[in-house]
Amino acid sequence: MKSYKILYLFFLGLLIWSCDDNDDSDYVALTGQPTFTMTQSAENSGIYYFENTTADKELFYSYWEFSDEAAKYADDGILEHQFGSSGDKTVTLTMVGTGSYSKTEQNLTVVLPPPTDLRFLTNPENLIPNAYLVDGDGDEFTNWSKNNGGDRITSEAVEVLVGYRAAKVMNPADGNPWDTQFVTDGITTENGAEYTVSLWAKGDPAVIRFSTNPGVGGDQYAGDYTITEDWGQYSFTFTANSETTLIALDMGATSGNFIIDAIEMVKGSTTLDLPSNDSELLNGGLEEGEGDDFTNWNKYNGVDRVIAEVTEVLSGSRAMRVNNPADGNPWDTQFVSDAFETEDGAEYTVSLWAKGDPAVIRYSTNPGVGGEQYAGDYTITEDWQKYSWSFTANSATTLIAMDMGATGGSFVIDNIKVVKN
Repeated sequence: MKSYKILYLFFLGLLIWSCDDNDDSDYVALTGQPTFTMTQSAENSGIYYFENTTADKELFYSYWEFSDEAAKYADDGILEHQFGSSGDKTVTLTMVGTGSYSKTEQNLTVVLPPPTDLRFLTNPENLIPNAYLVDGDGDEFTNWSKNNGGDRITSEAVEVLVGYRAAKVMNPADGNPWDTQFVTDGITTENGAEYTVSLWAKGDPAVIRFSTNPGVGGDQYAGDYTITEDWGQYSFTFTANSETTLIALDMGATSGNFIIDAIEMVKGSTTLDLPSNDSELLNGGLEEGEGDDFTNWNKYNGVDRVIAEVTEVLSGSRAMRVNNPADGNPWDTQFVSDAFETEDGAEYTVSLWAKGDPAVIRYSTNPGVGGEQYAGDYTITEDWQKYSWSFTANSATTLIAMDMGATGGSFVIDNIKVVKN
């Protein structure tokens, strides 16, 4: 299609110029290649300015193309173009003269600025701060230290797995594992308990390993893992030997370039899957809605007690706060999901995360519909904790209710899920 456009312009130019026999200045032959400059906007990394710097450019027709995006046209001025996606781009300038045309290309890598809506899915069970590497400026990452090879670890905004930023490692040659070392802040751990740390990586074949507490003492080391060209998860299970643990990524053993993202740690021996919205519920993250209302949820009782929370949030930018003025019945404060499809006789697990004043909550199903089921009581603590209940569906659709009015106090709830077992 592009060649047809160029030929069309070429013959159109011939037609126009041939109609004016009195203006010989239009009959110009192209000599040499067109030239142009590219300048990135200081305010927006996705905007570029392109200037045709070809000699006598006003005597030709200029035609611009932007690889995978729609073409734009300009004559002799400076063209402003805003790219709609990050990645490698090819910019082509074609110039049409009498009897010939010529074009030139330049390549650039576009990195769009972070989105204004910073929400993205996370795993609440993860224990590593800034596990998805989105926080930080330039090539620095909040809650992480570059113990060695600092210049080799840079920010990556194009090939990203979770969120909008990852880390790129560029090793110039083979060396010691610790020559490129990326280390977490201290993480609170239970001495003697088992933990599993994992990361996702892709790129040139390169050897990496996990270790703990570099330079602190009581170090532990995993075996070597070889990164492949496709995203893969690599993990290490260890037994904590201190009340705080540093997780180190030793990545300097082999030369090559690769990307790491989603570096997570969880208690136990099972790795976390990538964050996903695998819930049967709609809007379980409570992000959607206006004011103190939540899309796909209903306040059956205690309407004024259930409000939006935007500060103490587990993930995203919104959660739900409950303010109970006094002790009462469980159903005095009742938050109920829209109905969702269930398989009669199949087992499901509902879970939520909560923190705040000590307060008793419970789950129930199908309030006012019939065939109700009730879980036991769960007591919320001051730290974020996950509370789960498994039930057997007894209908083709089910409502999940949170009965939260039994005790006075203020607490926050986020990330409500229902999954089929």
